[in-house]
Amino acid sequence: ISNVVEKDVAEVDINYKNREARLIRIKEKSPYRTKPKCPIFEKCGGCQIQHMIYSHQLEYKKRIVEELFKKTLKKTYTIKPCLGMDNPYYYRNKNQMVFGNDPKLKVISGFYVEGTHKVINFDNCYLQDDVTNKIVATIKDIMVKLRLSAYNEDRKTGLIRHVMVKRSFSLNETMVILVTGTEVFPGRNNFLKMLLARHPEITTVIQNINPKETSAVLGNKEIVLYGKGYITDCLGEYIFKISSQSFYQVNPKQTVVLYLTALKLANLSKTNTLLDAYSGVGTIGIFASSLVDKVISVELEKSAHLDAIENAKMNKIKNVRFFNDDATRFLINMARRKEKVDVVIMDPPRSGSTPQFLQAILMIKPQKVVYISCNPYTLVNDLQTLIKDYEINTIQPVDMFPQTNHVETVVLITKKN
Repeated sequence: ISNVVEKDVAEVDINYKNREARLIRIKEKSPYRTKPKCPIFEKCGGCQIQHMIYSHQLEYKKRIVEELFKKTLKKTYTIKPCLGMDNPYYYRNKNQMVFGNDPKLKVISGFYVEGTHKVINFDNCYLQDDVTNKIVATIKDIMVKLRLSAYNEDRKTGLIRHVMVKRSFSLNETMVILVTGTEVFPGRNNFLKMLLARHPEITTVIQNINPKETSAVLGNKEIVLYGKGYITDCLGEYIFKISSQSFYQVNPKQTVVLYLTALKLANLSKTNTLLDAYSGVGTIGIFASSLVDKVISVELEKSAHLDAIENAKMNKIKNVRFFNDDATRFLINMARRKEKVDVVIMDPPRSGSTPQFLQAILMIKPQKVVYISCNPYTLVNDLQTLIKDYEINTIQPVDMFPQTNHVETVVLITKKN
């Protein structure tokens, strides 16, 4: 039941036919319950557990992982305590807002109400960086002053569909991406002038054109309106280039925790060859480069692959080879050529890996596999294949997304003798 916390005493309405339960009221509050900071917490759906005290959120996420491993793999595993944050708010370096018009044609922005295409209007999200919140609010204000309407998907009229703001916390660089339904941008110069005057911290502005009826936020065509078209950010001692389309972890502080945890579990040596699968802009491989002989980095998304090459150059790293290829196809071809690697670090999308990729791992037989997962459900399903030849050594949850149900998990598996 949503909005109920462990040890709450609650009155609920149970529909046995549909197997549904609805909260009527909380009669006695749990010691783990707290008042959510966000006034639209119950309406929005972007955060699911902001009503839990943070220490209990971490225990709750650990238990999710524990129960999934036990249920799917039919064995009780020791799960390490979930690694949390000192301040579990305002941690996101990417703010992505959908724009719309209310019944009175006033410009609104926010998130879709869960399961709908209805926009819930707000100016302050407690997960987004405060600077990005203010930039989105300014854009709404400028649209009103210039008499610009938001894009209407049904009528194909109006201008802005989405606004995405990416921030570099370490270098204080800010990218604003204005997603429009058409290339035509009435009053573009005035819009840009007003935006930059109120937010001098903005270092680049991009217009992304997406005319398609799709759930994808970004289209394929872009115009750089201001600046160099990308930003750079530091993770640990390394610097990374971030373009509009490239995947980059949204919680930089916890990303360092995540990567250092993965590398510690991998226990790499200078003689190792490391395969970094689903490598994005090359962050993990670059982090690992000083610890191994060489890194093989594989990424399908072209823009991320090009950014990864640029990132290696910026960091003067020469022992990473980057391949623009599907990770499954690449590994199958490695197996056919009977090529070997010592360690595989894999960080697949939420949907998990593919059966073919997992079978190819069993064929090339690395000594260790470190699986970084943003979805424990697909993680345990994939591990069912790998534990034929590997044993689970360490399971470490990391809280990359406080106030939400999401939990990142790092798992070390080692080859059976």
